[in-house]
Amino acid sequence: MVFLAKLHGQVIGVCSSHIVDDGQTALLECAKVAASERGKGAARLMYKNLIELVRARYPEVKKQSFISDPKLDRGFCVLGKQSLISLRVPSINVPTLISEVISNMKKRGDEYYEPIPLQPDDVQSIFLNRTVIDTLLPGGRIIQRGSVFKPLESNLDILLKRDIVWRANRKGNPRALSLGTAPYRDPMGNRVFVINMFGEDLSAVKSVFLSQLQSLPPLQENVICLLSVNSSLSPQMWEFCINEMGHEKGKQYWNDEIIVEDDISQNYI
Repeated sequence: MVFLAKLHGQVIGVCSSHIVDDGQTALLECAKVAASERGKGAARLMYKNLIELVRARYPEVKKQSFISDPKLDRGFCVLGKQSLISLRVPSINVPTLISEVISNMKKRGDEYYEPIPLQPDDVQSIFLNRTVIDTLLPGGRIIQRGSVFKPLESNLDILLKRDIVWRANRKGNPRALSLGTAPYRDPMGNRVFVINMFGEDLSAVKSVFLSQLQSLPPLQENVICLLSVNSSLSPQMWEFCINEMGHEKGKQYWNDEIIVEDDISQNYI
């Protein structure tokens, strides 16, 4: 369901909702508002009307879920939190850079895993595994580019239809998992690559992160990489990305993101 906001006949904003979790939850996705209208309450008004529309059309939906900035917490029911890292990946020979980084890691004696691409059957078996859900997924939820999903077969069917690169440090008893969303253009014209990382093992997370960067197509321009990681790893991953890989810090809108899920009758917006 998509909601458009217009002013004097011109579209100034858009927000959307998907019904997920076997029809039980309305997933609210980030509102996009024209620069000239930001800070004027357009996003809040769109969300308010969108929720009312969901309640009217889908009375069986009981929950709402979304990602938010902790600074905007209005008494949210928070399931978990991830930290955000924004990087500028230069348009250089990325495979060569990553090979050098891996070589340096091995020379120092750092633990390195050869990450494994996950096929649909692997995704189903790993992300429905109770141990993985309880120990790796923040709040027991899968996060993909700002969207929240319970680890259910129906939700994985949705995600497997999207252009996502799935990686793990290993299939059996994984320590790190990740979803890399195919690069896209943001409203400013930048190419953006979103990597959602799950796990607290630093070596495994580094290895899987490098594998995601290796999956990028040849770059003709700089790419902004938005990486979400377990908050306990944020300082080490910043140090790794800036000092060891030589990436530049990108524009940071949020430092953290919280995973919110509550009764749809709650009016947070």
